[in-house]
Amino acid sequence: MPTLRKTPRFNEVKLQTVKVENQMLEAIVEKSIDGLVVLDQDRIVQFLNPAAASILNQNATALLGQRFAHPIGNGQSSEIEIVREGGKAGTGEIRTVDISRNGKPAYLISIRDITERIVFDRLKDDFISTVSHELRTPLTSMREAISVLHDGILGDVNEEQKDFLSLCLRNTDLLRRIVSDLLDISKIEAGRVKLKKARIPLSEVLQSAVDSFLPLAKSKHIDLKLEMTNDDVDVYVDQDRIVQVINNLIGNALKFTEKGWVDVHMQRQGDQVECIVKDTGRGIDEEDINHVFEKFQQFGSVVDPENKGTGLGLAISREIIELHGGTIRVESKLDQGSTFSFALPRYNYDLEVLEVIRSHLTGKKDISTLFTIQLQDMPNLTDAIRNDLFELITKKVRSAYEKPGKMVSASAPVQNMFHLVIDSGYESRLFSRKRFLRIIKEAAFESKLNEELDFSYGLSVYPEESKSPETLLAISRDHVIHEKTERLRRRIFIVDDEKEMTESLKTLLGFFGYANVHTMNRGNEVFDRLDEGIPDLVILDMKMPGMSGYEVVGRLKERFETKDIPILIMSGYEVETGQFLEYVNTKAILTVSKPVDAEMLKKMVYFLI
Repeated sequence: MPTLRKTPRFNEVKLQTVKVENQMLEAIVEKSIDGLVVLDQDRIVQFLNPAAASILNQNATALLGQRFAHPIGNGQSSEIEIVREGGKAGTGEIRTVDISRNGKPAYLISIRDITERIVFDRLKDDFISTVSHELRTPLTSMREAISVLHDGILGDVNEEQKDFLSLCLRNTDLLRRIVSDLLDISKIEAGRVKLKKARIPLSEVLQSAVDSFLPLAKSKHIDLKLEMTNDDVDVYVDQDRIVQVINNLIGNALKFTEKGWVDVHMQRQGDQVECIVKDTGRGIDEEDINHVFEKFQQFGSVVDPENKGTGLGLAISREIIELHGGTIRVESKLDQGSTFSFALPRYNYDLEVLEVIRSHLTGKKDISTLFTIQLQDMPNLTDAIRNDLFELITKKVRSAYEKPGKMVSASAPVQNMFHLVIDSGYESRLFSRKRFLRIIKEAAFESKLNEELDFSYGLSVYPEESKSPETLLAISRDHVIHEKTERLRRRIFIVDDEKEMTESLKTLLGFFGYANVHTMNRGNEVFDRLDEGIPDLVILDMKMPGMSGYEVVGRLKERFETKDIPILIMSGYEVETGQFLEYVNTKAILTVSKPVDAEMLKKMVYFLI
């Protein structure tokens, strides 16, 4: 059977089809109202459509080949400031997708104008919030006035009048609960609830809640019991919010129980603690179970119609528990009672750290860096010195980084561990690390430790590495670097025309533990050996034949790859070393007198690298 071949005519048709499809695709991209940007793996702009140039308020030609100025996430969306039609400011939603371009990793960025959605959501939330606030004041005044009449303070009230006034009081209280619940649920859904967390024993919270319900339980002839083990458990929560949940569950149990008992108890479940409220009340029909925690849900007739709820209590309770990283559930059978339970993480230090990170990053659009600091055991590192040191580090970091619109957040130290989150902007990871290390060492010098600080550190960058506080914390801890081990491997150049001086300094540095030390007797040798590796420190004599130390410094500062190398100048003149910390912060150049004092040399090298 003869083989069918693709004729030239067939190929022409196929090529024409592909051409048409490409033209359609280009037209779609060009006409899209969403901004589209393609970046290479170094975040350099390779392509953008007209919408992207307009949204970013930049000339398309000027943007091509430039580094993308906004943070990019890993498949997650974030918000950025954009320019809308007419030059008005707005809000854009930016999303990143990993793609391949010319066989290499790349990023596809989409930017959508969500200003109107943001405005609508804000108007809705503001409306609910304003109405709720405005209703509270007249409702409070009405209730107080009705109460005064009900109690006969303004004159005698007969029984029929008192019944009507009691009805008014009950419905006024119901309105107040509805207003409060609406305000709560609107804040939660808008993400405007700020939890004030602290370490508290859950047993004390439960005991207080149960005690407050005992009079009501007694009046209904219901046995309200609290059962707890002797093993107390701490949780890291907003106490007022957790009390709100507990009160809601106990209040509901008493409301829907006509006889029998309500049992409250607490139990440990691994790294969580569970709080359980069980009753012998009317229960919930099986078909309604899945809707219990939805808004405005009330099933069947309420046992006490005068105490009818808002239908928001359980929805609010679920949101509060989930905001704490917990879970809430229900088991129930009609006419056989219900069991509501919620589980919260037991207290551990990481919960505090994560809360610091989460609070710092809320609403952030700029780059932030998380630093983890772990002090090693040292004979002179007492608790008092350690705490003073952490306080001094925080103070210096705030001084270095905080400014209008920029902030620094610090966790409370536990044992020898400490965490800081800083708004670092677009400074390079290397620069950020060196700057931070210098601050730590500066604080150590100014503390009462009186010796080199032995510590490890790690860092992670938001949102480039992750937007998740848990992931950022894990990265900063999984890639911890021991400062001393890293420092002793640093590359050091010693440059002096006196060979005896360079050899003696090399021996001295070797005694201190520095093994990667290179000696030179002419200034030009520095540049001859740069191809072997850029030094981390240059110890330099200024008066040398040929290329002087002054020329060496000038040429190093002119080159991009060497301009930030710390330099330690050796001088035959008396120099003042007491203020070197302030000087190095701006110049990264120190001066040490000849003959070189061993302890001063050790201190300066430690500080510079």
